[in-house]
Amino acid sequence: MKKFFTLAASALMASAAWAGVITLDMNKPINPATIEYGANNVWTECYNDVDYTWLEFGDENGEFMLSHLIDGEGASWGGYYWDGFTPAIGGDITDYGQPGSSASWTTNFSGCMAGGGCVINADGSVTADPAQPYFVAYYSSWAMEGPSNQVMFVDKNGSTTFEPLGVYVCNHPWPYYGCLHGDGMGRAFEEGDYFELVAHGVAADGTETTVSMNLVEFTNGELIAANDWTYFDLSNLGEVESVYFTMNSTDTGAYGMNTAAYFCMDKFQVKGEDGGDTPEPPTPTEKTQTPDGSYAVTPGQHEVVVTITPYEGDVYYRILYTAPDRYTSESDWMLYEAPFAVNEYGSYRIEFYAIAPGKLPSDPGAVEFSVGPMTGVEEMTAGKTVAGVRYFNAAGQEMQQANGLTIVVTTYTDGTSTAVKVMK
Repeated sequence: MKKFFTLAASALMASAAWAGVITLDMNKPINPATIEYGANNVWTECYNDVDYTWLEFGDENGEFMLSHLIDGEGASWGGYYWDGFTPAIGGDITDYGQPGSSASWTTNFSGCMAGGGCVINADGSVTADPAQPYFVAYYSSWAMEGPSNQVMFVDKNGSTTFEPLGVYVCNHPWPYYGCLHGDGMGRAFEEGDYFELVAHGVAADGTETTVSMNLVEFTNGELIAANDWTYFDLSNLGEVESVYFTMNSTDTGAYGMNTAAYFCMDKFQVKGEDGGDTPEPPTPTEKTQTPDGSYAVTPGQHEVVVTITPYEGDVYYRILYTAPDRYTSESDWMLYEAPFAVNEYGSYRIEFYAIAPGKLPSDPGAVEFSVGPMTGVEEMTAGKTVAGVRYFNAAGQEMQQANGLTIVVTTYTDGTSTAVKVMK
């Protein structure tokens, strides 16, 4: 059950538009007063290190400040460098990597694997819109004037301390494709590799707390990546004066990470002055669509493979079995991730349901089947329970077990029976 409640809580946090939560809105710029985008979908003033070393966004609730060119005037090196956060739009997911070179990425860095800016819908679901802006963030481990990716907030009363709640992040195309198949500097990820984003909260007394999440990881032979807008919970940072981000990778060399140090960010959220206990959003009314469950006998084996096909969301299941004449729980609800096999003798019922972000859990589904004893024949009858099995030789004499040419008679609790000849 634990995984279910964790996922449900994440879905509720996605709604974060209720009272007491202040969200950074990139459509409300203060400095610069307006944001224009060039042909490559990047902010046209990205390399202006005189007027825009810090960016500001906000409204009557307060102002967010984000670092851009943290080392100040001259830090763009004549229009060739930037760090911190820069506005972008479009959601380009193109792979600009070239064998042995990363050069094409330096002029095509506006991308976002989610496909556009983060949109929090009224039902709590999260989607991407290429017409909405987002931040591309670059982490510089060489910044001299402080951490390159800093976020600060000043409320309407002038207080510089705040409580971060969370932020939506996703992969930037450069590190994602680099982890997938390598680029000019980074290698393709292998089992055990990960690319990590770490958020640091700096309190008024200078002490720090941290939380982290993996943007990419290679586990169980699979590359898993946060390519959709993913809620990064920052609430454990507590009350702070600033939040800054760093990155780690298992692909590291003498000069630091080989993985490109980029990520995408949107909708940074802090607790408002009337936050208190965060109220829950309205309860959704639409149900998740019920998954379909089916089973099949594996040819040549005394085994049943059960498959649950989700239409949306994550699927949870539990197995129940006959002991001796009724269904009893064999396991608590578990997250369904792959087809599983059942090969023990007995009658089974597998129950399942699904949950999707912003929706109620689905109606339950179930499949029932029976697995007969090891006779050499896989006997499967949907919805039936085996009452008993008897063995007869060719002369019609009953035997204790199958031996030679045997007729196996299986009787079910509904009164029906089947007879099969086997050679044992």
